[in-house]
Amino acid sequence: MLVYSIFSKTGLESPTKMQLAYWENDSPFSILLANTGSGKTLAFCVQLEVQLQRDVFSGQVLILCPTRELAAQVAKNFTTLKTGRKTVLCYGGHSLKNESLQLQEYPQVVIATPGRILDHLKRGTIGLAGFSHLVIDEYDKTLEMGFLNEISQIYTYTNTLKSIQLISATEIESLPDFLMEYTFVTHNFIEEEKPHLTYFSVEATGHDKLFALVSFLASKNFGPVLIFCSFREAAERISKHLTEYGKSNVLFHGGMEQVERERALTKFRNGSANCLVCTDLAARGIDIPEIEAVFHYQYPHTIQDFTHRNGRTARMKKDGCVYLIHSEEEPLPSYANTLSIQSVKVPDSIGEFNDAQWVTYYLSAGRKHKIRKVDVVGFFLQDTDIQKDELGMIDIHDSYTYVCISKKRKKYVESLFPRIRIKKQPVLISKCR
Repeated sequence: MLVYSIFSKTGLESPTKMQLAYWENDSPFSILLANTGSGKTLAFCVQLEVQLQRDVFSGQVLILCPTRELAAQVAKNFTTLKTGRKTVLCYGGHSLKNESLQLQEYPQVVIATPGRILDHLKRGTIGLAGFSHLVIDEYDKTLEMGFLNEISQIYTYTNTLKSIQLISATEIESLPDFLMEYTFVTHNFIEEEKPHLTYFSVEATGHDKLFALVSFLASKNFGPVLIFCSFREAAERISKHLTEYGKSNVLFHGGMEQVERERALTKFRNGSANCLVCTDLAARGIDIPEIEAVFHYQYPHTIQDFTHRNGRTARMKKDGCVYLIHSEEEPLPSYANTLSIQSVKVPDSIGEFNDAQWVTYYLSAGRKHKIRKVDVVGFFLQDTDIQKDELGMIDIHDSYTYVCISKKRKKYVESLFPRIRIKKQPVLISKCR
């Protein structure tokens, strides 16, 4: 079957039950409902490629994503299919000029945030020939973030649509008027894919929630964790406090520059920091590793947002831990009343943290300098004393690269500063901020 041929290129062993069931759908107009972390992105990418291969005159594809991080994740997933299709990624924080140059090559697939692609369309950027296939990923989140007006305007730039996929982690109550002319087939896997979560309450003495959080984190050897706050200021305060106590962590919220957010996720993914202090921006639409536990330092207003936060854990193993930090006089949110919650004791003092065992370094060369991952690996393993097991994740970007190296080699790596040579090119190297 065509779908298995396409999936096999990902290198994964087998698709999930949800993905298989969705691919059995023959309708070009479909709605996919599934929980966070269930594999929705790969599901619709494969489905899209099936539709494109069946239609020789496929036309241009637009995949809309509510956040920059999700757009990058979708692009990464589509690349794993090794389709050979020209793909362009468009979002705020990218160079508009560089995007315009890439779009002039008339790509088959454009992956974008609503505001950025609408900007290109209004400017009349060459290469946008009218879209024939439309995917809206995290459709519920897209509407929640107020993009309905932008999507309505984008729709006016489409050709006769041959396929539409709406992807959502929650039920879709109604469709906008411009989509009412289509008959959608809905595939609902929300109840089938529910993860197994264990809930714990961590009660602070008096009002000192910060002490409770820090002391509890130090008392256990946690793997990767997320600490959710409702406000950016709170996230910044907690991140700073954790750093003062020696806990490696990274900050992630919508008020940060795109390069800062990108850097934070890189350090979290590669193990340079195993604690991400974040707002609800991290609840959905970002590609992060298996999360051992989710901490709620501040609570969201709705059970839907609470559920999305918790969905960051229990993704593949289908079980995870959720910790609710609260003071003696602060009641848990009403939606927690239906949960079975175990109480855990807060230590009387803050112990020592097991710090991260990896360090991230910045190299001033990337794809546009013809630098590939194999070139970076070759330099460190052949031209330095770094061993294979001391070299971690490598992330190549357009004009720079992040390299993760064992912390025990920190002194040696920094002796290479400030300049090295890769493929005979001079490259600056420094510790990633």
